[in-house]
Amino acid sequence: MLENFIQTELNIPNHINELKTVNKIIVNLKLKLTLLVKHDNLNGKEHKILYEEIVRVLDYIGKLSMPAFGYETSLEEMYYLKYRSTPKLAKYLWVKHYAEIHSPYNKYKNRCFKLLKELDEAYQFKFNSNPPNWKI
Repeated sequence: MLENFIQTELNIPNHINELKTVNKIIVNLKLKLTLLVKHDNLNGKEHKILYEEIVRVLDYIGKLSMPAFGYETSLEEMYYLKYRSTPKLAKYLWVKHYAEIHSPYNKYKNRCFKLLKELDEAYQFKFNSNPPNWKI
C-alpha cells in the first residue's frame, strides 16, 4: 500500500568526494582571510576577490544540492498520506527527513556564510565602513 510507504532510498548523487573538496577550499579561504587580516593586507580589491571566491563555492554547493530539492513535494505527500490522522506529526517527520537530505550541503553553505560574515566584519573593523560591494 502506498499509504504505508515512505521512500527512504532517494536517487540523489553521492557527493562525498565533492564535499570533501569543498571543505578543503573553505579551509584555504579561511586561511587566506586570516593572513589578509594578520598582515594588514585587506583592502577593497582583496575583499572583492575573496568575496567572489566564497560566492563561487556557495554556487557550487547549491548546484550539488539541486537534486535534493526535487523530493520536497513527493516526500511531503508521502508523509501526509502515511500520517493523515496526525498532520502535525506528518509535518514534523517530513521536515526532519527533508532537512536530513540537505544537511551535508547546508553544513558547507553555513560555513561559507560565516566566512562571508567574518570577511565583512574584518573590513568594517579596519575601515570603519561597509565594504564596497555592499553598494546597490
